[in-house]
Amino acid sequence: MCRSSVFLLCGLLFVSCTGSTVFHSYKPLPKEGWERRDTVSFHVPKVEEDIDGRLTIGLRTLADIGIQDVVLAVEQTGDAEGVSRCDTIRYPLTDAEGYALTGGVNNHQYETQLLPIRLRKGKAATVRIHHLMSKEMISGFTEVGIRIER
Repeated sequence: MCRSSVFLLCGLLFVSCTGSTVFHSYKPLPKEGWERRDTVSFHVPKVEEDIDGRLTIGLRTLADIGIQDVVLAVEQTGDAEGVSRCDTIRYPLTDAEGYALTGGVNNHQYETQLLPIRLRKGKAATVRIHHLMSKEMISGFTEVGIRIER
């Protein structure tokens, strides 16, 4: 019985270490609202190999935020380099009737389409995100995050 438990544990550890996720993190947004100048920065540590990966942006919101979509600027920079890529993405939150495009009672979680990201061996990177809405401050957004996969 003990040996089979050890083999099961080793198998689970092996599977968990071979995942495709390189980096995954969320950061809280101010409770009073997300101002246009509030840029959220994610420092991606140095990688051991060159990676041509996929970047997903995640948003966590309160259930009823009162807007159909949000427009975000996503800047990627390499270690000691200028902006290497800047994307503007429209992030739909509800359908035409105002129903959320995700489940949840009090909170919702959304993920964007995949964006390309290039990480270079031995170099760190930074991903910065801010909103481009016409209103200076938008409310109801609780966290923003990124996930980088191979």
